[in-house]
Amino acid sequence: MKKKIIICALLLFAAISVISQEKKLPQLTGPYLGQKPPGETPELFAPGIISVDENFEHSAAVFSSDCQEVFWCTNVDANTEKRVAGNLRLYTMKMVEGQWTAPRPAPFVKNIYVERPFFSPDGSRLYIEYGSDTTRESDFDIYVVERRGDGWSDPMPVSPLINSPAMERLHCVTADGSLYFSRDPFTQNEEMFVSRFVNGAFTKPEKLGRGYNSDDYEAAILVAPDEEFMLISHTDTQHRGVKFSISYKKEDGSWTDRIETPFYCGGFFALSPDGKYLFFMNEGIWWVSTSFIDELKPKSLK
Repeated sequence: MKKKIIICALLLFAAISVISQEKKLPQLTGPYLGQKPPGETPELFAPGIISVDENFEHSAAVFSSDCQEVFWCTNVDANTEKRVAGNLRLYTMKMVEGQWTAPRPAPFVKNIYVERPFFSPDGSRLYIEYGSDTTRESDFDIYVVERRGDGWSDPMPVSPLINSPAMERLHCVTADGSLYFSRDPFTQNEEMFVSRFVNGAFTKPEKLGRGYNSDDYEAAILVAPDEEFMLISHTDTQHRGVKFSISYKKEDGSWTDRIETPFYCGGFFALSPDGKYLFFMNEGIWWVSTSFIDELKPKSLK
């Protein structure tokens, strides 16, 4: 009897704790968690909610096509004495009956190290970099989870044509489902590839040229949904001086020289579903208006 009383008391305490934590979160309604949209100057996104001082966010914020769900990667308590090495996890919030739920770990990845979430154009698939254990980045491959009603499937390898014995790093997925990724990153052998999505399956990856691979180290690349421009976060080979550039596709399919943008960006890009905002990582997750994309476009391409 005493054991039952103790168990009930513990469950009640846990429930009260959860309620108490949820009360600390303001009621959030509307698109993008009800945050005031940014202008041409980047602003911290959802401070205290998604961008938390005690945590280390290591991705962009990626929203589903209907803007009802958001995912991002964070290491909880990374900036405190409570930090746990290799504790990078996938978190999510969802719009339920007009209000956003509190942040919580995505249930389908359990206790696995995850990076770089990216939605398919229709929101039915979420791509991630998925570790085979808790911390070893060399074991990363690209996985996918598929929407199942109100939930998600377990993670599955995206394709044996894409994942190899080397490490694959996810960059983006375009409107037609093409998946851009790099193989053997963080080495001199890193190369960029694209795999097209045809009849429900990925094709043999095509190695990409100098427009995507330069003498710099490409930390992150985002190819636009229509593949008309490309955003690049890159440094020199010594990883000094991060640059944030844009390149535009010419009529012949080649790319313009990279044009530096007017602000700093740490990488991990994601466009909002309506294309109006860019989310990226930089000591928290930031967002900015995408007006700079048209402003920097060469007149010859307008």
